[in-house]
Amino acid sequence: MDAREEIHSAVDEINAIGRGFNVNKDFILKACLVLCDFPDIAFKIDNFNHTNMLKIQSEWSNIIAALREAVTLAARLGFNRDNLTSNNLFIPIAYYIKHIGLPTNFAAAPQNAENVRVIKKWLISAMLKRVFSSQPDGVLRPIREIISKSDGLTIFPFDKIVERFKGTNRTHEFTDADIDNLLYLKYGQGDTLTVMSILYPWADLHNLFHIDHIFPKAEFTERKLRKAGIPADRISDFMENFNYIGNLQLLEGLDNTSKNDKDFKKWFEDNMPTKEAKTAYRQKHLIPDGVDLAFINFPEFLEAREALIKDRLKKELQG
Repeated sequence: MDAREEIHSAVDEINAIGRGFNVNKDFILKACLVLCDFPDIAFKIDNFNHTNMLKIQSEWSNIIAALREAVTLAARLGFNRDNLTSNNLFIPIAYYIKHIGLPTNFAAAPQNAENVRVIKKWLISAMLKRVFSSQPDGVLRPIREIISKSDGLTIFPFDKIVERFKGTNRTHEFTDADIDNLLYLKYGQGDTLTVMSILYPWADLHNLFHIDHIFPKAEFTERKLRKAGIPADRISDFMENFNYIGNLQLLEGLDNTSKNDKDFKKWFEDNMPTKEAKTAYRQKHLIPDGVDLAFINFPEFLEAREALIKDRLKKELQG
């Protein structure tokens, strides 16, 4: 086997999955150390001795198959090179998939839906808590141990991983303050899509979804706010807050095109003509009831919607 050629080919293949990723040869070699169950997974020349390289060669096809399934799963959840915080996130997923026998088409198979949901929960927790921000071996080794020692494993061991890192600087747990901080995420930031994937668990982000401003961002200029009758002492409140996650929703491409920069209240009334349609839309997008959707009420709307978002995040991240 031409190791150099095989590694570069693997890099190209993985980076072409979904909307694209940005792994390199060092990542592939690191994954080899973990997935081959070598005791020492430090990235150093001594770990790529003749004996270890023979082991990697014998496991090569399984390693790449596991990585391919892990990256495909992440792509189906809407992640790519622009919003994934660390390529090391792939390695525990790949190790788990290899450990359970390398099922093909893992992410898309209906029988794996619950497993994918649990893996997504781990992936989101690990991303938002930045558990791979430094010294990744301190995360990779314990997770590998948890998986390898779990006999008859049928579901990714999320709870055991949470318990293992509880009280450490790698904690996967979310405090109320952590969740409050998520409300300060803005349009265009990498973690915003991650949080949106929690709020929209039904959305297959592999398809075309747009992050949309509920109250159109085009309306948040000083000139337009004055023209809309917003009092001068409230203009700064409007302009400082329209980009926060409380004013963002996920829309499919066609819905986003139809909504465009229209006044939200008018668009809502025109496109949700029945009481049932309005109720369904509010539930789907966490639109608060009891708040007039007129533009002038944007600050009140934002406060009420952030409360709904906070409750949903607590349920998903602390439950």
